[in-house]
Amino acid sequence: MPANKTAFQDALKKASNAAWDRRWDTANKEYRRALTEFPEDSSAHSGLALALQEADRLEEALAEYRLLAKMQADDTVPRARIAILLEKMNRKTDAVTAYLRLGEMYQKQKQMNKAVEAWRKVSVLDPDLPEPHEKLAAAFTDAGHTGPAAREWMALAKLAQKSGDVEHAQRCVERALSLEPENTQASFMLNEFTGRGVSNEALAGTSPVEMARRSALARLAASVLDDKTPWRRGESGGHSGADVDSMLSRAIEAQQKGQTTQAIDLYEQLLAAGMVRPEIQFNLAILYQNNLQHSNAIALLNQTAKQPQYAVASHFALGQSYRSQNKIDQALDHYIQAMKIVDLATVNRAQADQVIRLYQSLSESYHAKGDDESADKYRATLLAFLTHKGWQDKVREVRDHISAEAMGGTPLSMQEVFETPEMQRVIELLRVSDELMREGKLYSAGDLAYQAIELAPNYLPAHVQLAEINLTAGRISEAVLKYDALAETAEVRRDLPKAISFYRQALRLGPDDVTRRAKLINVLVQSGQLPEALNEFEAVGEGLEANGQLRQAADKYSEGLALASRAGVVGKTPAALRRHLGVAYLKLREHDKALAIFEEMRREDPNDNNTRYYLVELYLRKDLIQTAQMELDELLQRYIETPFDARAALESLASEFPEQIFLHQYLAANYVTTGDKEKAIQLLDELGERLLNQGKNEQAVSVIQDIIALDPPQADDYQRLLTELHAPITE
Repeated sequence: MPANKTAFQDALKKASNAAWDRRWDTANKEYRRALTEFPEDSSAHSGLALALQEADRLEEALAEYRLLAKMQADDTVPRARIAILLEKMNRKTDAVTAYLRLGEMYQKQKQMNKAVEAWRKVSVLDPDLPEPHEKLAAAFTDAGHTGPAAREWMALAKLAQKSGDVEHAQRCVERALSLEPENTQASFMLNEFTGRGVSNEALAGTSPVEMARRSALARLAASVLDDKTPWRRGESGGHSGADVDSMLSRAIEAQQKGQTTQAIDLYEQLLAAGMVRPEIQFNLAILYQNNLQHSNAIALLNQTAKQPQYAVASHFALGQSYRSQNKIDQALDHYIQAMKIVDLATVNRAQADQVIRLYQSLSESYHAKGDDESADKYRATLLAFLTHKGWQDKVREVRDHISAEAMGGTPLSMQEVFETPEMQRVIELLRVSDELMREGKLYSAGDLAYQAIELAPNYLPAHVQLAEINLTAGRISEAVLKYDALAETAEVRRDLPKAISFYRQALRLGPDDVTRRAKLINVLVQSGQLPEALNEFEAVGEGLEANGQLRQAADKYSEGLALASRAGVVGKTPAALRRHLGVAYLKLREHDKALAIFEEMRREDPNDNNTRYYLVELYLRKDLIQTAQMELDELLQRYIETPFDARAALESLASEFPEQIFLHQYLAANYVTTGDKEKAIQLLDELGERLLNQGKNEQAVSVIQDIIALDPPQADDYQRLLTELHAPITE
């Protein structure tokens, strides 16, 4: 049988409406109905795949996306969905393969940012696989991002070393150093292989400040012998190259011998001579600091903090100077900034905003405590970490733990992990607990989670693990209560990113809880995430509408719009809120309010067909028939290329306003246009009969004439009826 395009369009429309309302079972049914008419339609398959995924029917969704991938060989979207689903289903090997293929597709399409994200995902799913690091190193090198490229070569070096291929490991380290000569970790590793470079023992236990100081001294010493340095080209403020060489050599020697006053004097002369180099500024700042001239040190460190190679060391040193001046708040800010820079160096661009928000929240939390003890604890933790041997490797280990927690919905900063008592033991307990939970050994998994809590009672990921175990065991209400408690705890601590995450996880399990969603809105507003807050206003309003609480829904939409107006937020979300508010007023029969909203929306966007539809309906309800007809004429003109969309609108209006004859006449004309003349005749026949029964003979005559114009099989009968009604027959 030939495909029924009308049935197909009807099914698609109903499926789309159901998906919009998150009625996934209905959407699934309607998409399948559409596919019975057109089995190869990609949009129907795409909609069905999404509906299955949202309904948690992952195997079926995966099959649909794989079918789409075959149908649309160059489309990355279904392949991205396949990779995400495989990861969600814990099929790591298959997910790795899918992400690798996805990355190659992105690369061929010149979408390198997305390719990088795909390869990074592979490196997380399979840390021992060299291929993603090789691809990342090549991509970063091509883009001129030498630092990230060097880190990927270091990752490859460690993998090669782990597998026993020392020769390949050395080549990888040398590639890293060729890209980033100041990479201390690479120098350490090269020394292990060859005996060259800085020894591990020499720098073991040194802080970033000391490492930066030594690096600055080495660079200054090398510049004395470099013919290309500025003062050798007559760019040193009138001083000869020999004078500057001599002054710099004496400054370096004095600093190395501990002759602080003499070194300070010589470096000050060099700066006055125009040698404003970060190496000199940093060395002089540290000398000032050692000589208790903290104000002078702070002025220079604020300059060197802008240089990437000295940023961490400068912020750490600034924290020390401000702490010595008993300026606790400023000290905290710089300690946090130092750790944030370390943390950001380990994440990709997509994660950076989340990390920045975490440290902002962490800063607010410490400032809220307002005591010296908190600042000293933070400083001690940071100092212990940054002076510990191999802290660069520790950063990567902790970042892996943080990434795993983030995949489960718990945002963490490195500082939080480092502050955790018995950090390594707690991380290991949670890792094994998670493995046991996935194997279905829930009692043992819970026991390990409780052990982690005993070691670190305030470490929220341990409590999250208990919530996940409850969820896996089917104890949904207990899991929801746990997430609620975690959210409230995080909110009290002013840790807003976690509060947001926990409220979202609770809402994932109980999406209809309006009170919980209102709490989430409050936290989103506090954290400045206004677009996200507006999305939640929309969700709350929809939930209230679904429960028949139209007045409360309208109030929520109004509240969201007021927030958007105050904050100057524009775009799709405020527009959606305004549309929801207009529809709510329409349902509440407050037609004047609804009309004002939709008329404003039409002025702002004359191309919005939905807005015009609502205007037609409102004009009809206010008995402004001529205005409604004019508005409908414009809408139908916009649907000239999509007559089935016009049909859907006309059928809805004719059903809602059966007494409006022109609507039925318009609909009949549409049926004729779309090749369904029999349906047009039937519609007009029923309309004419209804008018005759109501005694509206004159209007009935007009309808009968429309029928005769369509040349129906019973044309003679209709003509006799006209004669009986004493109406002239028109040709």
